[in-house]
Amino acid sequence: MDENKSIKLKGTIERVVYKNPDNDYIIARFKSEESQEIVTIVGKSIDAQPGERLEVKGKWVFNKKYGNQFEIESIEVLVPATLEGIEKYLGSGLIKGIGPAMAKKIVSKFKLDTLKVLDTSPGKLSKIEGFGSKRIELIKNDWQKQNEIRNVMIFMQSYGISNSCSLKIYNIYGKETIGIIKSNPYKLIEDVAGIGFKTADKISFNLGIEKDSIFRIKSGIIYLLNEITDAGNCYYPLDELINIAVSLLDIEIAQVEKGLSLLENEKKIEIVDKNNIKRVYLKNIYEDEKYVCEKLLQLKDSKRKNEAEILNLNNNELTDRIERISYENGIDLDEIQTDAVKKSITEKILIITGSPGTGKSTILNIVIKFFQQQNKKVIAAAPTGRASKRLSQTTSIEAKTIHRLLKYQPKLNKFFKNEHDQLDADLIIIDEASMLDIRLFQNFLKAVKDETNLILVGDIDQLPAVGPGNVLSDIINSGIFNLVRLQKIYRQEGKSQIIFNAHRIRDGIFPVLKKSEYEDFYFIEKIEPEQVVDLILNLITQKLPNKFNYNSLYDIQVLVPTNKGVVGVNNLNAKIQESINKNKINIFKGSVEYKINDKVIQLKNNYEKDVYNGDIGFIKNIDFDLKEIHIDFDGKIVIYDFYDLDEINLSYAISVHKAQGSEFKCVIVPILTSHYMLLQRNLLYTAITRAREVVILIGSKKAIGMAVNKNIVEKRYTSLQELLQTTIN
Repeated sequence: MDENKSIKLKGTIERVVYKNPDNDYIIARFKSEESQEIVTIVGKSIDAQPGERLEVKGKWVFNKKYGNQFEIESIEVLVPATLEGIEKYLGSGLIKGIGPAMAKKIVSKFKLDTLKVLDTSPGKLSKIEGFGSKRIELIKNDWQKQNEIRNVMIFMQSYGISNSCSLKIYNIYGKETIGIIKSNPYKLIEDVAGIGFKTADKISFNLGIEKDSIFRIKSGIIYLLNEITDAGNCYYPLDELINIAVSLLDIEIAQVEKGLSLLENEKKIEIVDKNNIKRVYLKNIYEDEKYVCEKLLQLKDSKRKNEAEILNLNNNELTDRIERISYENGIDLDEIQTDAVKKSITEKILIITGSPGTGKSTILNIVIKFFQQQNKKVIAAAPTGRASKRLSQTTSIEAKTIHRLLKYQPKLNKFFKNEHDQLDADLIIIDEASMLDIRLFQNFLKAVKDETNLILVGDIDQLPAVGPGNVLSDIINSGIFNLVRLQKIYRQEGKSQIIFNAHRIRDGIFPVLKKSEYEDFYFIEKIEPEQVVDLILNLITQKLPNKFNYNSLYDIQVLVPTNKGVVGVNNLNAKIQESINKNKINIFKGSVEYKINDKVIQLKNNYEKDVYNGDIGFIKNIDFDLKEIHIDFDGKIVIYDFYDLDEINLSYAISVHKAQGSEFKCVIVPILTSHYMLLQRNLLYTAITRAREVVILIGSKKAIGMAVNKNIVEKRYTSLQELLQTTIN
């Protein structure tokens, strides 16, 4: 065999021995049509299935361990030519509604015409027992979809784009994929997670777009501004933006300046001169900050619905009503809490901030009861699903996510509750307001009537919002709105070691690590990462269930600073899954294995499915015929196509960021010096305040000290505080 010469082999995939979905590398057994020998093919491939007929171009190579192998250079998909090949291909799980048994029935009926029937007249499947109209429609749609996906994958391979990424792109653009990419490859950056400027640039060069094309330059600037916005900023200094644009695009400063000027003329960006420093905003973010400023001040100065009624109550009468409601509900308010309730009733806009255990829920419950006794309507909401569920549990009313409250329609990308159809409420409470970004808050404020009271509740010492802006901090730091800052600990009569240590960490003081009276805070010293992993497994499977009667799956959550490494989210998930889930029914997505009963987390908001970033669920069924996974989110079954699995991940361990807005009975936090890049005060504070009953820190005292002493509050370029102060003055 000539190892240097490229040749072509025609044949059929007999078996896929190994497949790495992360880089599309496969090892497969391949039956050559010419020699009838079964050989091994290796290399990057489209998502090949057993029974698939291919023409493979490549070279013979010799592997010392495995002998002769055919190394793939390129692949062309051919129509399966034998009955055995067609049956194996259809029965491989490729097409929804066709498993091995159904594939056998189809091929037995239509023989070598099977693929033609599926292409041109799938209705003929009704002649076979077991094929009803629903199944036939499913097969017809999926067969067409698979053909389109293959074309996209083959097109994308020449640009070095993986099969999994090609699939993501196809799921967004459908059969228009190739046309859209050819007309504007940079559109991929905005629409497809995981596609960066370099990938789009590579495609554009292959399509003949020049480096100094103004189309490319403008796309690059918008890409950078989107990246800057995704990092939490609302604007970026012009000089710094020009420097990074020159580096990214490999062009001259004058060319970047020309692109900026054109984008400003097209009203896609806003350039503002502030104190001789020019700022560059995406136009919509600039408008969002302006609107939020104007609407908050408008709300503050507007009369509330019950203005006269409230003003007619003197301080003693208001105190008497509050005390009566407290007594009727078995709540004993102290002076601090009573004052907070009064402000919640009398102020048009109020911010309540404090860590867990400082009485925020108690205050809200009394305020809600007060308004309800006046026959006033109260609405409660939070940015995430888990936060809204927790708000419902701690108050007497149903809370919703802000998106649900505003009746968001994802297909139209529109909120149906807006300035034209506003929320009917006397009081609106927004919990976990530190998680609000400027875009969502702007859409929320549009739907708020001028006469409505607004209470924002949050903990400014937690990690900031994932999206752009520093909404809660900017509002507080403006000094314009009334603020109630709760500091006294009420949980467990002020003896909660969790809250006590959270306050110490917040204030930059090393936590008390000795065993607490309430057995709610533990520290176990371990230095080696492997020892930490072994201890976590032992705690989850034995010690905690035995001591506290905790359910390993439902009651315990591991929170980690990072995804990578031995003590990272990915490795811990694999190890914990192996220890507590012995189910054999599984499917792989990339390198991640999913089994029935696995604990999983939603990674991004999916408004059509009504599941949100950070929601945790449990896999209840894997349907290989329909290529679906059924996940139970708090009693609601949500169906995921196998193609949608990049939206979820295992969640035995999750990042601290993903845990924001959530609460768990028991939290285990590994903290090692190897996490040093991510160790900081607000991250550790956020992690331990997610626990309702028990916190266990595992690691080194040095790492804890590093986190406590590192108080680098993330610098974000935002304008809201400044706008509020300038406008009011």
